[in-house]
Amino acid sequence: MKLNTIKTFALAALFVAGVSSCEDMLKVDSKTYMFDYQDKLDNPTDTVYSVLGIINKLQKIADRSVILGEIRGDLVAISDHASQDLRELYSYDFGAIKSTNKYDQAVDYYSVINNCNFFLANADTALIRNQKNVLKGEYITVLCYRAWAYLQLAQIYGEVPYKPIGSDPAASGEKKNIKEIAKLLLAEIPNPDNLINYYDRYQPNYGEIGGEQLGNGSTSTKHKTKEMFIPVRLILGDLCLWAEDYAHAALYYHDFLAGDTRAYTTGLGCVTWLTYDFMYTGYDDYTYNTFGNNSYLAYIPMEADEYSGTVSELSNIFESTVDNNYWYQLTRSKALTATSVRQNYCYHAKVSPKNRYTWPAYIEDKNKESEVLLRGDLRLAAVLETDYDYLTDDELSSSNYGTEIQTLNKFNSEKIWLYRKDVVYLRLAEALNRCGLPETAFAILKEGLCQETIDSLSQGEKLRATNIDGINISEVYNFGTSFTRAEIGWGEDYVVVGGSEVSVYVADWARGNTFGIHSRGCGDASYDTLYTIGKKLAKMGAAGQLTGNALTDSIRAVEEYLIDEMALETCFEGYRFGDLMRIAMHRGKDIGGDFENEFLAKRVATRETANMNDNEDYYQTKDDALYTKLLGNGKDLNKAWFLVLPDEK
Repeated sequence: MKLNTIKTFALAALFVAGVSSCEDMLKVDSKTYMFDYQDKLDNPTDTVYSVLGIINKLQKIADRSVILGEIRGDLVAISDHASQDLRELYSYDFGAIKSTNKYDQAVDYYSVINNCNFFLANADTALIRNQKNVLKGEYITVLCYRAWAYLQLAQIYGEVPYKPIGSDPAASGEKKNIKEIAKLLLAEIPNPDNLINYYDRYQPNYGEIGGEQLGNGSTSTKHKTKEMFIPVRLILGDLCLWAEDYAHAALYYHDFLAGDTRAYTTGLGCVTWLTYDFMYTGYDDYTYNTFGNNSYLAYIPMEADEYSGTVSELSNIFESTVDNNYWYQLTRSKALTATSVRQNYCYHAKVSPKNRYTWPAYIEDKNKESEVLLRGDLRLAAVLETDYDYLTDDELSSSNYGTEIQTLNKFNSEKIWLYRKDVVYLRLAEALNRCGLPETAFAILKEGLCQETIDSLSQGEKLRATNIDGINISEVYNFGTSFTRAEIGWGEDYVVVGGSEVSVYVADWARGNTFGIHSRGCGDASYDTLYTIGKKLAKMGAAGQLTGNALTDSIRAVEEYLIDEMALETCFEGYRFGDLMRIAMHRGKDIGGDFENEFLAKRVATRETANMNDNEDYYQTKDDALYTKLLGNGKDLNKAWFLVLPDEK
């Protein structure tokens, strides 16, 4: 996608004013607009240019949001060749970060927010042409961008200036935390149902952009503009989740996944062993059915080359490339590896193809395979690979080149993903759990939500759903006939073992379209007798972590499973710090505070020291200084978690 596809589109209708300083921007009175802020936006063509111009601004913060979401969490570690900017972030000494650190630039987030505020204050949403409200769709699209940018900003800086739509441009915004910002953003949407109805009718669609010939002879990606826009139900769900309005969050997520005209099933994409007898025949064989791009919902488009504009650097940071001489800068942490290894891989065959009798569940022997990533969950091994075969003899003999080639199969350099359906399912589980429906939430992880699994839930659980803080959310049990339970079938295949081709029976999903998210990398989780709420409660009891309230303890047990599932499914995608922070916030009420800081602190403090032995407390070996810093007083929002705004340094 050439720069003139987005940037020139934007510049065609705008007037660019200068930025005097970061401090001016942080007062949220900057006139860094891409258009003449004196003019009313009442021309459909101009508003198209303006929306695309905002996307151009989003490109500057796309990589940064991924990196800041991961490097402050527990799933990544820095390599010896990490840049100084990354080292500053990883150190958690945020007050000492230099002003030149390219990831610590709040001004770029406010550039997005200011342009959104201008658009929202000046777009003529009453304009009707051909009996159609021609600007309403763009208005809602920009509302979503603004909300997303604010949520990112607050996750990075903790408390940030908030500027209402249409307020005095010269006024200074009062600093708010993320929960307060979420509530303020929701308050500026007085009738969300109307917003959703309008968006369903007037969602913008500018066709396709991109696909130009590049100087190297390749062709840039074609982007469908509809996929650049954040679905309004998802941003409303996120706002409600951060505002601790769990009932409405659950309803928004459910309505997106299983509404009247939608059926976002989990699908059957997974990573699994090839055969029923755990035949270890190499990487290629156990990834025969891996998950793919069909799960993605919205993204920020990036340019194909620097000549065209802003390109993504994520591949050069997480992978070995020619451009970085094969020296990757970020990799998996010991904590991520330990989380993956600790999982059970459960194999279950309903009928043996040889003897025709029912087999019980079989749990993988974690000591059977020496390769650590082939023990437990298989997703990490499927997306993160190391090899030594790509180097030439000259490169191997030169100290200028890295000798370990790391490949991360999660990035598309021209698309920085914001949402995918598995993330929505995990957030639905998070919201349902805090609604007091832990069985329902856990079903999303273990079996998947369809009528068969919903029927198996306790009547007490379903009754609670009819009154969640006065709201009946029993609609969340409406996963229609298009959602069906997946079942394992059998087929014959041939593999090479010891140089000879042999016939084997292979497991496959015979029918159905819904299974538990945990089955993406842990076999058929629905038959795992060790993966239950009861087993987690027993472990919590042995560790003295029970509160004495049965429902609260079940909710907290599911959150322990959920935060691990978030790591296994979404590692390296930029969600991690926000996930840790949000669940720590949910748990704050359990201890009479705003946050349960230990939930976050103990995980981040073990990123380099996590113990992979299931029989031990894997948090017992940790960075004590980092743990103490992140713990703070244990129950209030801790400033040590966040980067520091320029006016506070």
